[in-house]
Amino acid sequence: MSPLSFITNAPLWVWPLLALLISFGFVATRERTTLIAPLYGLPLLGILSFNTVNGLTPDASVWVLFFGAYVIGAWYGFVFQESIILYKSRTHVTLSGEWLTMVVVMVIFWMNFVGGAMQAVAPAAYASLTFQAIFASIAGLTAGVFLGRATRLITSPSEVAI
Repeated sequence: MSPLSFITNAPLWVWPLLALLISFGFVATRERTTLIAPLYGLPLLGILSFNTVNGLTPDASVWVLFFGAYVIGAWYGFVFQESIILYKSRTHVTLSGEWLTMVVVMVIFWMNFVGGAMQAVAPAAYASLTFQAIFASIAGLTAGVFLGRATRLITSPSEVAI
């Protein structure tokens, strides 16, 4: 199987999703004012990561890695978010441009892409403890970042420049 076959055999819906995620990431690189409510929903991506890791049929050590990475990612997201909040009102937030969003959404996309490819072409490797540990750690870190960022938004004072 050629390396190109991973791309050509991917489901068609994958490529518009990638384009959408890249667009989302590029928007985040510029200063922007946005509704705050959708940002509070970002931690729900953690549910998707939880479900993806659960699909690995992991043992307890993989779950420990996932939740440990989730806590580390949440801490990092919380600390990072403070540096990009420029202004927060009750309904809107102004954020400075940053690249973390692009990095996180790309890691999530490619992690799931590689996971799907591994499951299809190398099921034994996909089922291995090593793969599951790496996958769960990455999933936990990225999902945790969104929780930390939303938590910082919730705890930041409103109606003041930060």
